[in-house]
Amino acid sequence: MPRAATTALGRQRPGYRQFLPVVQGATLIEWTGTGLFLAVSTVYFVKAAHLSTSSVGTGLTIGGAVAIAAAVPVARLAARFGAKPVLIGVMLLRALATVGYLRVDGWWSFLLVVAVIAVTEQSSPPLVQSYVGACTPESLRAKVMAVQRTVVNLGISLGGLIAGVALGSGAPEAFRPLLIGGALAYAVVAVVYAVAPGGEAATTVGGARITDLLKDRRLLGFTAYNALVSLWMPVLNVAFPLWLVTGTQVPERYVGILYAVNTVLCIALQYPLNRCYRTTRRAWLSYAAAALLLGCGALAFAAAPRFGPREALLVLGAAVVLLTFAELLQVGASWTLSFDLAPEQARSAYLVLFNTSRTVANRVAGPVLMTGVVLALGTAGWIALACALLLGALVPFVMLRGA
Repeated sequence: MPRAATTALGRQRPGYRQFLPVVQGATLIEWTGTGLFLAVSTVYFVKAAHLSTSSVGTGLTIGGAVAIAAAVPVARLAARFGAKPVLIGVMLLRALATVGYLRVDGWWSFLLVVAVIAVTEQSSPPLVQSYVGACTPESLRAKVMAVQRTVVNLGISLGGLIAGVALGSGAPEAFRPLLIGGALAYAVVAVVYAVAPGGEAATTVGGARITDLLKDRRLLGFTAYNALVSLWMPVLNVAFPLWLVTGTQVPERYVGILYAVNTVLCIALQYPLNRCYRTTRRAWLSYAAAALLLGCGALAFAAAPRFGPREALLVLGAAVVLLTFAELLQVGASWTLSFDLAPEQARSAYLVLFNTSRTVANRVAGPVLMTGVVLALGTAGWIALACALLLGALVPFVMLRGA
């Protein structure tokens, strides 16, 4: 490495070392607060807010659609003011909306709160990613984001554990401290970022630039492809537990155990696997591997009902492991390629719009696809999903060949 480059990197690393504990500490607080409510949200909506399961599902889907529509205004704000101040505002709004759950007394108030929460949940990760990009040397971004994803999983697990203990009594009043605790966590995160050093500078990007961004075929195509490979989320969170209960002879108690397998593997392997997606070429190959693994996982789900309880459990366990590796590779590759795609002067705006792919997969199209197509068709639905994903595994090779 040339001496000048070595010196420049040496000057960057002290800032990086000061920044890392701040952002990872904020991440742990944020996702512990999220985990407090995430594990029990459906129970709260039905038991405490007295909503039907169908109305909850409809409200969550509409909330996801609102979040997608809000991506452009949020991107405009991020482009004009930079990631850090918008992130602070998002956290404060998220804190208020979390407290707002306590005031839900019907479907319309539920929809209002869910929509605000969906917008803030969608906006937070890309803004944090942009902040990381502004404060971290390019050669270290994959490592930093891998550590961050590990901290995210730790926070969710910690919050879920606390929630489980708090709700052990079964009393409806137990939800209140969880919601207040989550709101306080987001408020603390806003304060942490407010005093944190560095960040992306504000720009003068205006409406014309946002319009050009929406016409960027690379961005739109990559966003659509990422939504396809992000289907591991509704497969894991919607289709898998319902398929285990309705399509196989495996006892329901194994849902939680297999989820634990996913969580433990994510915590243990996200950082070691960062070598797989540090460069653009490796990131595209990771996408191909993720789509291939998802397709194989879908085939394993399709095969599970053919076996007895013990053998089906092993098949489902293998499917969850395949999904977990797909998750790790897809998430990591998306960091590298989204950074490469986004011009530095409009990075926050690009990342906010790109992150709508996760909302489409997880909140809008994904759940409907899983329940209305895959599970409705049963084995044939899983096979159709596998075929789509296996075809999707070819896309990265086309992109690399054209590069």
